[in-house]
Amino acid sequence: MEQKSTTINGVYEFKLKMHYDSRGWLSEVFRQEWDVPCPPIQWNTVFSKKNTLRGVHTHLDHYDYLVVPFGKMLLGLKDLRINSPTFEVSNIVTLSPQNLSAWLIPPGVAHGFFFPQDSIHFYGLSGYWNLEMDFACKWNDPDLGLDWPTSNPTLSKRDQQAKTLQQVREQLRQLQPKEY
Repeated sequence: MEQKSTTINGVYEFKLKMHYDSRGWLSEVFRQEWDVPCPPIQWNTVFSKKNTLRGVHTHLDHYDYLVVPFGKMLLGLKDLRINSPTFEVSNIVTLSPQNLSAWLIPPGVAHGFFFPQDSIHFYGLSGYWNLEMDFACKWNDPDLGLDWPTSNPTLSKRDQQAKTLQQVREQLRQLQPKEY
């Protein structure tokens, strides 16, 4: 497995090997022996219908390890950590099984998932999910710098009622003032 740095400090892409035969394909997506900071202790699988947007969320207490084995995801990222060398950097990358990889997202990097087609993704968390430590930001807040290819995605009720990026930053500063 090859580990690559990305445009945001602490976000890593792990290129996964795919093994094909007449039945389809197989890929190892995680091994404890791989050099993955903060390995997952909780795994979740998610099916998303076309035109769904999940997020944009950030959290303070765990890493996410993300793989898309079916469909297509546009992963939007925004570095909110004031002490990071990539503070304020935004980026959207495409994840799909055509170029299978795992992405590691550290605490303090906001992330959202847009699905232009029906898709399945799974992700591991380095700590157990906790709603009180998960902060939701409006998906289309211009301060995110994320140019999503949709103007009317399907959103959860929570994401419909999400705060502005400025409000989320204030919440983060109250919890960890030296980092946000």
